[in-house]
Amino acid sequence: MSARRLSILLAVFALSLSSAARAQHGDASPAQMLFDLQNLQTSIAQGDKAAYAGQPSMLHDMGVAFSAASPDVWKNTDNIHAAIAFVLSGGPPRSIEPLMQSGGLPKEEDRLLRGALAYVVGREDEARSLLGGVDAKTLDLRLAGQVAFVQSMLLASKDKKKAVEMLDLARLLAPGGLVEEAALRREISLTAEMRDVDRFTALSRQYLNRFSKSIYAANFIATIAFTVARLGLAEDLVNFHKFDSLTAALPAAAQSGFYLAIARAALVDAKVEVADVAARIALLQAPEQSADETRGKFYGAAARMLTADYDQSVAELNAIDRKKLPKRDIALLAAARDVAKHLREPPQEIAAMQSVPPAADSHKDADGAMATIRLAEAAVARSDALVLERSR
Repeated sequence: MSARRLSILLAVFALSLSSAARAQHGDASPAQMLFDLQNLQTSIAQGDKAAYAGQPSMLHDMGVAFSAASPDVWKNTDNIHAAIAFVLSGGPPRSIEPLMQSGGLPKEEDRLLRGALAYVVGREDEARSLLGGVDAKTLDLRLAGQVAFVQSMLLASKDKKKAVEMLDLARLLAPGGLVEEAALRREISLTAEMRDVDRFTALSRQYLNRFSKSIYAANFIATIAFTVARLGLAEDLVNFHKFDSLTAALPAAAQSGFYLAIARAALVDAKVEVADVAARIALLQAPEQSADETRGKFYGAAARMLTADYDQSVAELNAIDRKKLPKRDIALLAAARDVAKHLREPPQEIAAMQSVPPAADSHKDADGAMATIRLAEAAVARSDALVLERSR
């Protein structure tokens, strides 16, 4: 272990111990404990596994301290704000019940506290009513970013554009920590749903530049590829190449998986040009004799059988070892081979395939059945084009 890594681990450990000790002995105010928690969460956003492991015990100890705090503690507005931020940071709501029951809170703090509690327990309408009109820019900076993030979550189902604006604000108000990291992940998801490819790719690159070492980064990188595939954001070559700079920023181990996800989705949706290009690029990244290599060969061959390379691509398709494919791709392979058998038949016979139930093993996977239909439709279109070319 490097000296730098050891020093970081020791610092996080010391921070956790000192925070827990102060919480247990009453030596720290809620505001001071929140400062420790937010420092710990900044370390988590930067990829510190020790900080991540220490967070549950810190939240627990803070909850105990908050529950036992004397009424005089809550006469300080900073401590009230700390309690609100604590709950929005994952702290147990029951720990601030004494504060809720104390009464006499300033009007704005009472509104914020009740809105935060309503949000974390899932009473969204109540939370929306209490927090909807709050201007996060006027709040204590230890709390402002979290409130803006919550407001975005409450807006997302009704006004995605406004929700994105609130996420931008959350990132500005709370840079560097988990609030910004979570806001970026959420904003990337929303812009994908809005089919704003340019903003989606720009934000994804920003996430990779700022939080590639985050505890949550590996799963999120996989989610980016899945989102692009699921929503068809790379359904043509123009949009496909908009992701070039994004994929260049991905860890090398993730690049092949990204392109394979795109290739598969494009194949099932009969976007054969994109499927072919994505598969070829994935093959450049995939280790030899790996499952990823087999998948890349399969997706590329299946796409190219709808081009002038029919004979070679069908030979490649038939050479695929189904044992090296993941389970969900086995039915897709059967569907592709089934289409290949009929591809050189007259267009009328290919079209008739659409009224015939898929082969038995295609029923095992909805993707296989859908691929049979969609690839058949692509084959009909291709055959019609060939007939037209020959008649000229």
